[in-house]
Amino acid sequence: MMMSVLVLAAALAAPSALPAAPHFETRPCLAPAVPRAVCGTVVVPEDRARPDGRRIALNVIVLKSATPATLPPLFDIEGGPGLPSTRSLGFYAGNGVAKGRDVVLVDQRGTGRSNGLLCPKLQTGPDVPMLPLAAVAECRKSLSAKADLRFYGTRDAVTDLDDVRRALGYRQIDLFGLSYGTTVALRFMHRYPDTVRAAVLMGVAPPDLLPPQHHATAADRTLKAVFADCAADARCRAAFPDLPAELAQARAKARRPGAKLADELLMERLRALTYRPASRVTLPLAIKRAAAGNVAELVATPSENLANLVADGMFLAVTCGESFPLMDYGAAVAAARRTPFGDYRLRRQKAACAGWPVVARDPDHLALPTRTSAAILLVSGELDPVTPSDLADRILPSLRRARHVVVPDGGHIPDGVSGVETCLDPLMIAFLDHADPSRLDVTCIAAMKGPPYAMQ
Repeated sequence: MMMSVLVLAAALAAPSALPAAPHFETRPCLAPAVPRAVCGTVVVPEDRARPDGRRIALNVIVLKSATPATLPPLFDIEGGPGLPSTRSLGFYAGNGVAKGRDVVLVDQRGTGRSNGLLCPKLQTGPDVPMLPLAAVAECRKSLSAKADLRFYGTRDAVTDLDDVRRALGYRQIDLFGLSYGTTVALRFMHRYPDTVRAAVLMGVAPPDLLPPQHHATAADRTLKAVFADCAADARCRAAFPDLPAELAQARAKARRPGAKLADELLMERLRALTYRPASRVTLPLAIKRAAAGNVAELVATPSENLANLVADGMFLAVTCGESFPLMDYGAAVAAARRTPFGDYRLRRQKAACAGWPVVARDPDHLALPTRTSAAILLVSGELDPVTPSDLADRILPSLRRARHVVVPDGGHIPDGVSGVETCLDPLMIAFLDHADPSRLDVTCIAAMKGPPYAMQ
């Protein structure tokens, strides 16, 4: 009799012990209002082992389809790491993606309005080294008051995305991932292989990329390609006849006491120019001016981190907890020192990570989604300085239904290349419509071309 009572008591207690099902609660959207946008939150535990502990209200915007929705919703996953997806609302509202499908934007935990881990003092100025250690320590102390920094990595972000999917009532979804967002997307497809119908991954960063492990070597490849391309272009060659010599001259000036832009920061600013084709074509001119001592525009050039939006705390959580513990740091440093960019970024980030809490990580963090039946389109830029196309080539054989497209003259993003709106965007939308890599017509890609080099 006593045993029956205990069993009954346990059965009655079980439902309240289970975590509550995720729920989407709407709230007014921030101005400016976007038609068809529905804003709200999905509340999740910060530490899923302690469901009664601190909770995070994930900021979610659903851009409802302009026509009756007949296709799975598209979930956007931003890069950085540290950028909020909801910043892309205007982009999606202005193109043809949200026709026949909803578009779902989720600020990953630690970004945007999802308990954003911002530290403005960590943004680099012209005479401030990257990630100054005193500012990092101040950042860690201030953020620790509102967040357990161990739970802002990729593992928990992937679970959050599925919680949002369930809260919105979607059975199957499509994904668009950019840069670090492709890492999250690959992890999501590994964890939930039957949940994704199709995925577009741009600037593919496999889980074993471990940034900034290859930042210097990838950027060096792009720098050499720009030098070779300029030398082969009569107009560029006439204006910049010896770019390697001018770069050496610029670096010599940057090493002098009192230089406006120190050598290591000069190279970081030049590297940042290569991310977008629209800014990459200013690289020869920027080098020429720096050789003459004019670095005013480089000093004013913001980094690729988008200072007003990037969540430095989340960036550090991911790179400190998922990159440095797994990479061969000695080999990365040795390879970086063989390039003009050196090991500056590796050294600065490793030093910043010394006291940063290590995030919880999946045991199979480096695994690829080999079991998913999702149709996957990999999109790379020919001159990408951080996620070169060979990364996508390397993982392609592990994906069951995938195709890889390389954009001529493309960078980490294709901004500035001709044919983005008339070729690449329609191609990606068509792929998401039919989810069949074999039906994809990529003939227009060959005609895409970068802008001419800036002469003044």
